[in-house]
Amino acid sequence: MFKAKVRGIYSTALTRLLLENGFKIVQPSATIRERFKLVPSPEDCSQPDLEINDRFDKQGVNVVGDSAAVEKVAAILLNYLDDVIIRRTHSIFASLQSNSMEDSLNLPEILREVNSSTSHQIIRIDVEFPGLSKRKLDEIRSAIVPTLSGHHYYKAYGGRAASIVEMAEKLLEKGYPIREVEELFRECMLREYPYKGSKINIEHVKVNGRVFQLGEAQILEFNEDKQHIILMRVFSTQGIYDGLKITKEPGDYAITRMKIGGLYFHTSYFSKDGNYKGTYVNINTPIEIYPGKIRYVDLEVDVCMWPDGRIQKIDFDKLERAVQLGYISERLRELASKVIEEVIANLNPQVEREAGLIISRGTTN
Repeated sequence: MFKAKVRGIYSTALTRLLLENGFKIVQPSATIRERFKLVPSPEDCSQPDLEINDRFDKQGVNVVGDSAAVEKVAAILLNYLDDVIIRRTHSIFASLQSNSMEDSLNLPEILREVNSSTSHQIIRIDVEFPGLSKRKLDEIRSAIVPTLSGHHYYKAYGGRAASIVEMAEKLLEKGYPIREVEELFRECMLREYPYKGSKINIEHVKVNGRVFQLGEAQILEFNEDKQHIILMRVFSTQGIYDGLKITKEPGDYAITRMKIGGLYFHTSYFSKDGNYKGTYVNINTPIEIYPGKIRYVDLEVDVCMWPDGRIQKIDFDKLERAVQLGYISERLRELASKVIEEVIANLNPQVEREAGLIISRGTTN
């Protein structure tokens, strides 16, 4: 039986998953001991086989420990969570205290190294919990303690939102009706949402963990009820639009239409004179909105459409490769494939052209 020490905002949900899959929890916090009715034992203070702690950005956890124990955790998470991302960017460590890092290795390579050595091996994985994973972890946590929908999202959101969700859940624990608590919570969160005319950044996270800032965008519209948001960016430099392979010129602008929680979004490009240049549809994990930024994990594959109506999906091989390397599950690849087919079936150049022109003209009138 592997022993695990768990800390952080995901600790209740992860503790339940670990216990259900044969792990023993050691060095539990007082809250975890109470919630799971863990009986004190001499092993409580023993050295764990692995430790789980929040990432600095709260978007997931770091798991460090014995290779076999960490491998089992990775398998559990990939089995339970549809869009979890497992990054094995820190491979074999000499010990838990080691600061040296090997070159990036994928799971099969790590396991070959581990299996070929009889010495004790320590590995580390970086785990990201996108939108679907956070929702599933909410469900798992709710079986143990009253949990507001969106709990882990708001805890990752941090600041005032994290404090408000804690207060709301204390009301649930006291027996207040969930509908009343949710309505009160929603009212308290209203001031946290963006508004028309404000600026927001787009944080584009790659499956391998690299983060790209797509630049500051102006919010043209935000429909809170439908969770639809429309953004506009104006470009000042020359270049090439990825995927479309067409020239970007100073004065061009992009209109991005997305839905919070959506698995894709459209970006249509126009010249400064309003001529439609093409549309790029990004396939991603659920879009989340945080203070000053929109965030998602890009699933590599995209769909492009040109003004003549030609449509092409690109980089599908990168999505397949992400599965082979153990970053994502086969289920997530299948989900992305279904989303792609939906996108292709509904793309229309005339709709994109007219929507972009109407929106952009509305900002200058």
